[in-house]
Amino acid sequence: MAKLPDYRLQVLFEMREKKKKESEDEYAEAQKAKIAEEKKLEEMKLELERMKQAREDKRLEYADRSAKGEFNVTQMQGNMRHLDRMKEKEGAYKMDMERQKDAIRAAERVVDEKKELMILATQDFKALEKHKETWTKEVKREIQLKEEDVMEDVAQTIFLARQRNNNG
Repeated sequence: MAKLPDYRLQVLFEMREKKKKESEDEYAEAQKAKIAEEKKLEEMKLELERMKQAREDKRLEYADRSAKGEFNVTQMQGNMRHLDRMKEKEGAYKMDMERQKDAIRAAERVVDEKKELMILATQDFKALEKHKETWTKEVKREIQLKEEDVMEDVAQTIFLARQRNNNG
């Protein structure tokens, strides 16, 4: 079979293929970023629980030592202020966690945007890929028909030449 002619939209085909690959890579990176943000929030939750446990442990220690009479009034007030500061730090940490939740929501929006772009790029590529397949089939069919015509012409020429040789 004869060589196929160049696909006239090959440059566009390659551009769309490249865009599809790039959009898939960008989507994967956005997914990784989102997962990293979620992991950071989980670590923050664990840290908050450690902070709460440390405060509770201190509260129990202060209560136990106060019951034993180890603290005077001034020391007990200092202990209460220390527990209050620990609670304030927890509150500030909760605010940090809320900001982290906002970061996760932003990362989710980016993932959604990248997914949409990836879907569009894939659709564009698939449409052109289908066009190329259809074009290739059509060109092959045309080449085959031309070859069949040539073969038929050759066969007829041979037949007529034999007839002339047999009659002549």
